[in-house]
Amino acid sequence: MRLFWCPNVLLLFCMLFGVHGQKCGRYYQNGGICVNYKSNEDYVFYAKGQNILSVESSFGSLAIAQGLSTLKDDDLILNNCVQAFSSFVCATAFPSCKRMEELSAPNLEVEIIPPCKSTCTNVIESCVTNSKNASAETQEIIKEYILSHIFFPRDCNGNITTSPPLNYEYPTEGCNSSSQLSNRPKCFKPLIEDHKWVETNKSEITSKEFCRNGCCVPCPQPYALYPPNQMKKGFIATQILRILSVIGSGIILFSYVVLPGYRTHPNILILFASLSIFLYSSNVFFSIMDPERVQCATEIIPSTQANNPFFCGLQGALLIFSSLATAIWVGFIILNLHVQTVWNSNIMDDKRVYLHIIGWGIPAILTIIALKTNSINYQFATLCFVKVEASNAMFFYPLVVIVVAIFFIHMITFCYIYWISRKEGKKSNTSFSGSIIRILQPIKIQWRELLLSVLLFVTVIIYWLFYHIELNSVVKVIRNIHDGDWITCIQSGKGQSFCANIVASKFMPYYTLLLVAEIFVSLTGVNLFLTLFNEILWLELNNWIT
Repeated sequence: MRLFWCPNVLLLFCMLFGVHGQKCGRYYQNGGICVNYKSNEDYVFYAKGQNILSVESSFGSLAIAQGLSTLKDDDLILNNCVQAFSSFVCATAFPSCKRMEELSAPNLEVEIIPPCKSTCTNVIESCVTNSKNASAETQEIIKEYILSHIFFPRDCNGNITTSPPLNYEYPTEGCNSSSQLSNRPKCFKPLIEDHKWVETNKSEITSKEFCRNGCCVPCPQPYALYPPNQMKKGFIATQILRILSVIGSGIILFSYVVLPGYRTHPNILILFASLSIFLYSSNVFFSIMDPERVQCATEIIPSTQANNPFFCGLQGALLIFSSLATAIWVGFIILNLHVQTVWNSNIMDDKRVYLHIIGWGIPAILTIIALKTNSINYQFATLCFVKVEASNAMFFYPLVVIVVAIFFIHMITFCYIYWISRKEGKKSNTSFSGSIIRILQPIKIQWRELLLSVLLFVTVIIYWLFYHIELNSVVKVIRNIHDGDWITCIQSGKGQSFCANIVASKFMPYYTLLLVAEIFVSLTGVNLFLTLFNEILWLELNNWIT
């Protein structure tokens, strides 16, 4: 039988080994407060009924001190103090132990390796003596989170603790110096650890935009600036609306393709407008059930057309192309109404080739430009799009020109109707209202197309204003997120909800506002269905099916 040797100074300590109900288990708390001082291979002592998590929950403000120390990695005084205090707390709360395979007596269960006296003296030197030379902010952090801590040693002359198993004086030999094993940062949720920064010993960083001192804002970054799951739940709702838009626009497209009377002018214009809206709404299939495959290339890096060519590049290209095509073909519908009403002409029926060149060519050219300049990436919501810096020139200015042109064609048409009605009424001595009714007959027939164009106009203006004003500021905030109050709030352990409502709400768009903007663009296919699907179309489609 092998006996383990015990120095005389630890005789009392050795008698404590026989206390039943004590446990010598592995430190398994990955990402815990003591992760830099205890490895998963280390055996640590704790009492029956406790576990690693319950012990660390009693450490209180130490986690906050570690979080602020991570944020201020260049503050040597603060870092030395936090590291010394963390080492001390972890050494005393989790004293190292060894399992005895062969015991000389049935009561002897474990051999505990107590912390060295140096772990105590280092804390006092780093947090009391050296902190006198620190900045006022650093002194305030040390005072609030360390010096007032219940675990902070007032001196190193008494017993380590006042309760077993360390109710004796600090040893200087045969003890655990509790040296730092790693440099893993303390990152409070929603921040995540920068593995590259840890693995390269702080020499490399995963992302300069989203990572700092080993902590990163995870992708998708905008989600972190709102309460947990709020953005996710909101965008699930808008994705459901997009699916309904796919179904609605698909029904209209199918009807206009299979029914012979709808493949002639001017209904052929509605057919191609329906095709554009169907392609636009179909973007949802890239992100349905798993938006992050579109939003993120890795857990930190957002998607671009370069690092995620299919889910981001192709989806973004389709979104740009179909959005512009939708506006142009709806514009053709309104232009045709104007030509018929004002000029009493069907000239657009004879110019179909030119319509296709314009209707598909302009969107294709602008989409190719966006792809060639690597301008497609993820920045907000659930889809990739033209990056904010290039969005006006490549997308919104052409789109707004088209939509404004539609609006002016509306105005010109109605002004003409009013003028011609007044003129003909005077010549024929008929009432003004009678002339209006006769002139408005073409518009009465195509009121659905007019309503569709108005809805498109409102949608584009609302989303453009949101994208241009609100999203532009959001992108700037996210790119400088590590220099603001939000990151300090998070690393102070106040939680994502608190920091979102108190800090981020000062510079982020209202959740209701961004949801309204997304709902408007998600309903495009639904609007198409509600304005164009009627009883006559249903009867003709039903006859074709039967």
